[in-house]
Amino acid sequence: MPKKLPITDAAWLMLENRERPMHVGGLQLFELPEGADPHLLHELAEQFRRGTLVKRPFNQRLKQPYSSTGNFSWIEDTDFDLDYHFRHSALPAPGRIRELLALVSRLHSTLLDRHRPLWEAHLIEGVEGNRFAVYTKIHHSVVDGVAAMKLAMSAFSEDATLTDMPPPWAEHREHLTAHRLRRGGGTIAPGVSLLRQQAATVPAVLKAFRSQYRASRRSEHEIMPYQAPRSMLNRAITGSRRVALQSYSLPRIKKIAQALDGTVNDVVMAMSAAALRAYLISNHALPSEPLIANVPVSIRPADDDSGGNAIGFMLCSLATNIGDPGRRFEVIQDSMKAGKERLRQMSREEITNYSLALTSPMVLGQLLGLKGERRPPYNVVISNVPGPRKPLYWNGLHIGGMYPISLLLDGQALNITVLSYTDSMEFGITACRKTLPSVQRLLDYLEDALTELELMAGIGQANKKPRAAVQAGA
Repeated sequence: MPKKLPITDAAWLMLENRERPMHVGGLQLFELPEGADPHLLHELAEQFRRGTLVKRPFNQRLKQPYSSTGNFSWIEDTDFDLDYHFRHSALPAPGRIRELLALVSRLHSTLLDRHRPLWEAHLIEGVEGNRFAVYTKIHHSVVDGVAAMKLAMSAFSEDATLTDMPPPWAEHREHLTAHRLRRGGGTIAPGVSLLRQQAATVPAVLKAFRSQYRASRRSEHEIMPYQAPRSMLNRAITGSRRVALQSYSLPRIKKIAQALDGTVNDVVMAMSAAALRAYLISNHALPSEPLIANVPVSIRPADDDSGGNAIGFMLCSLATNIGDPGRRFEVIQDSMKAGKERLRQMSREEITNYSLALTSPMVLGQLLGLKGERRPPYNVVISNVPGPRKPLYWNGLHIGGMYPISLLLDGQALNITVLSYTDSMEFGITACRKTLPSVQRLLDYLEDALTELELMAGIGQANKKPRAAVQAGA
């Protein structure tokens, strides 16, 4: 039976065009054991191709690929073609990270076929350092960042000795019956009930915006939509993407957070702010007003294993107009606290509708194709997705790095998404290749920012060099 997409999922389909592919991605770097059989990856690819018992959401396609009214539904693909969704590639020698990210950037630039389930997986061999990679992309209408991470967690294992594991999209046969029983037990609230829930949130949402507006008149920490300055980050985009990835020590970031009485996310925001400030200065394009970040916040309950989107948004000042890193950190920290406190006072439904109201003017502009030098509602999206705390394995093969790759909207040429994995913070920078020149320089500026924060916190420059898993942009 078709399952209708809620507006929070359907919106990503309505926004998509050639310049705005609406899929998110992930790159995992696997480490091959010493003395591995030279045919191991060929055998691995064959094992992937045998994963034909495909589970949700990987076997779901759109009943109607296109709709001008947002009327989309999922149905099971009864003619599923695994060879289309799974691809096996090899890098040219010497297989540097540079070549890997050049390939991933090209793959991330292409649209998914709406007549098929909206995902692809690419096994990429020949990566330097006796490694191989798996790049996966999946449409944002299917999952948000947290749901994507839960899918990954369910596919891999913390047990290095576990074998006979299926590929991420395949179902264990012995688990199939129980899975179908669990899946069939859900209920869908009637449409009238949903409309009543939506209407009931209106007073709280209006109250939140009134409070936000009044506070913004008194404090630089409080941010309203369209307070962001015009910048080179907010020009029209093309469909071409550039991906840059790098790992940073999580214990190193935690020490800074503890010394400055902040959170890990405060440090991530401060690193991003300093890197953006340096990048814009190098391009003679730093606005006199502070850049504003849109910060996605998961509102998904811990026990919710469903797909789709369950995210809210808040705005944060990046204080890029402030040269002093200590003062900049304080403004960012206070701005984050103000945004969190506002969301904390709302229910999950109220946060959803507050976030829709926050972003709907820009979304409507995208749908209507409005161009021109409009003041942006915010300058950049900076997202922090919690990841696994322990090392993960797939059939005994260790995952040495997990990197997020995101999407862009028109007038939003840069996205910074961060994923925590074991003792690392994995930064994924996604940018329009044409709009932002040499955006990979942000990786160096992020390292400079981390060192600057260490000095400010009085904890020295220990572990200055980033972990060597990924240190390049394409």
